[in-house]
Amino acid sequence: MADLLNIGTSALLSLQRALTTTGQNIANVNTEGYSRQRVGFASLPPEATGAGFLGTGVTIDSISRSFDQFLAQDVRSRSSTSAGSSTLSALVSRIDGLLADSAVGVAPGIEGFFNALQDVANNPGSLPERQVLLGEANELASRFQALDGQLRSLDSEVSQRITTSVKDINSLAASIAALNEQITRATAQSGGQPPNDLLDARDQAINRLAEKIGVTTVTQEDGAVNILVGSGQALVVGSSVTELQTFRDPFDASRVNVGLSGAASGVDIGRFLSGGELGAALSFRSGVLDSVRNELGLLATGISATFNAQHSLGMDLQGLPGGNFFRPLEPAVSGSAANTGTATVTASLADVSALTGADYRLSFDGSQWTLRNQQTGASQTGAGPTFSIDGVGISIGGTAAAGDSFLIQPVAQGANLFAVAVGNPASIAVASPVRSSVGSGNLGDAGLAGLAVDNVAGLPLSGAISLTFNPDALGAGVPGYDVSGIAGGPIAYDPATDSGGVEVTLGGLRFELSGTPAAGDTLGIVNNTDGTGDNRNGLALAALQTSRVLAGGTASYQDAYASLVADVAVRSRQASASADADSVLLQQAVSSRDSVQGVNLDEEAANLLRYQQAYQAAAQVISVAETVFQALLDATRR
Repeated sequence: MADLLNIGTSALLSLQRALTTTGQNIANVNTEGYSRQRVGFASLPPEATGAGFLGTGVTIDSISRSFDQFLAQDVRSRSSTSAGSSTLSALVSRIDGLLADSAVGVAPGIEGFFNALQDVANNPGSLPERQVLLGEANELASRFQALDGQLRSLDSEVSQRITTSVKDINSLAASIAALNEQITRATAQSGGQPPNDLLDARDQAINRLAEKIGVTTVTQEDGAVNILVGSGQALVVGSSVTELQTFRDPFDASRVNVGLSGAASGVDIGRFLSGGELGAALSFRSGVLDSVRNELGLLATGISATFNAQHSLGMDLQGLPGGNFFRPLEPAVSGSAANTGTATVTASLADVSALTGADYRLSFDGSQWTLRNQQTGASQTGAGPTFSIDGVGISIGGTAAAGDSFLIQPVAQGANLFAVAVGNPASIAVASPVRSSVGSGNLGDAGLAGLAVDNVAGLPLSGAISLTFNPDALGAGVPGYDVSGIAGGPIAYDPATDSGGVEVTLGGLRFELSGTPAAGDTLGIVNNTDGTGDNRNGLALAALQTSRVLAGGTASYQDAYASLVADVAVRSRQASASADADSVLLQQAVSSRDSVQGVNLDEEAANLLRYQQAYQAAAQVISVAETVFQALLDATRR
């Protein structure tokens, strides 16, 4: 009887725990991160009898959670990717909206500026048109500055996002480390049984961490989970945490970098971090935001340099040579805050058409300098003191110490500093400083057209330049023009072959000779004394709108801006598509995981009924044991 009673009692206790576990599952059906728990039954060790082994009852072998490591890892990975792509899409779309917005974009400003310039070229002596041109020029400058200001504000916001993400990551890492300690202690105290609720809490914390940064998990034998980030940097090892930290960029105090606390403090590991909100913010800043600012600065620098170069070749209403129309822009050079030497670095623009929009890092190792393109990674080494790269000249002075470094940004500040240098409408150099003439006594139809200035070094002319046709100018019967008033003659010119026109460069002047001159016919070039009705330099300035003066002679101003807008638009669409796709993949991964780990109320209801019936049956076993035992007592009383 005692054996039967013990069996019934063990069944009641085991089924009571099964019912409790089922109730726990039902109660947590809406609890995020809860994994359905299962009860494992096991027979108690049987007793040996002469007739064989006799069972002694049942016990709870384990209470485990329904958990699939691979599905959980898939959700974790998808969460990191989805959070990152969503963050990147939101940030890139904001730049896309700024560049394409007619209210703040640069394209309408360029169009308005050159339309006003064309009006000045059509009526070069009119001050009202010149005043309108100055207004449009200032509007263009305002658009560059405003757009760059928006980008700088976004840069500041990204730095704040990075700082907030790092704080969240450290907080979650501390929670995971604390849960690791609790789990290892609880596992040891239970003889190896898993503390299910603590495991769920840790998985939830890891999932939230994965939304902030891409993680790799490694499970230890004692039940703790190590968390690695980046290229293997340990964030959590058991119950200890190596926190991330932010610190000011050594070249730009307005932005923050990410490093590890402790021995590696101050070392930027941002390029190794990926995934999650932090990885997306870092990727956006280095791969999109900096690139857009540089491309915008490249356009501003290109407009300033090329427009100034042509403007300086002209003459204003007062008969003075044209100066800079826009503020001249030069590369920005920043020394690292960690520099200990006395070296100084300066940079200048040598060829604006060769600029690429990249930044460069100049570092000294104690014996030689290394100049590295921050965009492509290409580098060159040398002892200095000068370097030349992509249209930029770099000069080094002073004494550098090993480890010193400098950041050269040829165009990064271009849009922010873009401004109009001319304040007086009369100072706009629309006229050409020289003009041509044809001798009144010429017998032929010799012509000199397209007179333009390439270099103002020899201006104003010290005297008139005269070209006189001579059938034997170069000797041996070779015809041409004898030149007086400037070095560079004689000029070969054969009316039989060149009458259709031939371009000539003489000193800093460029022009075209044509026609069939007679011997002694003259052509002249003199200083221009009245720029009121002359628009030749104005037409040359207006032609810059469509001239391919940027990107190695392959792009005009509007081409460069349109290319920037198109590039960002493509990136925005790609980021949006990736965010949508990653969101769907995450939902599918969560559904797959929940099909295994989630609570199914229909299944739990069936289990509840099954365990209830078994419990009632076990109670009946005890009742039978009591009846049999009572019958035995009654029999012995007789």
